[in-house]
Amino acid sequence: MLRTRGFLVFVALLCTAIVGGCDLLQNRDPVAAFVVTYDVEPGDPMVVKLDASISSDPDGDPIVDYLWTFGENVTILTPLEFSKLVQTPTIRVRYPLEGTYNLGLLVRDDHGNSSAPITGTVTLPNVPLGPMK
Repeated sequence: MLRTRGFLVFVALLCTAIVGGCDLLQNRDPVAAFVVTYDVEPGDPMVVKLDASISSDPDGDPIVDYLWTFGENVTILTPLEFSKLVQTPTIRVRYPLEGTYNLGLLVRDDHGNSSAPITGTVTLPNVPLGPMK
């Protein structure tokens, strides 16, 4: 009787975990993050590097896709000149005019889970601040 009761408790807990969505059984979404690096091309202050290698996945799954969003007339210099969906975390882009631009990123892991989209800004040209007086 005690063995049967223990087995039934185990089965009930297993069913609750499966139906209720136990964290151990679910694959969690990755988390998108990026850094903007300015002055990456000598003589062209309008080129920046966008680096999403700091994006992560709480399950340790590899991130396989990086989907960048930005306004019109932005030229993707590397790695591809025609797509905002890339499989590498780092891209170089050229903005057309001085100003502040919004951009976004969404990443996807190898299970097909997508992160929440994040946004940031790029301000060009990037003028470093002088010494504080």
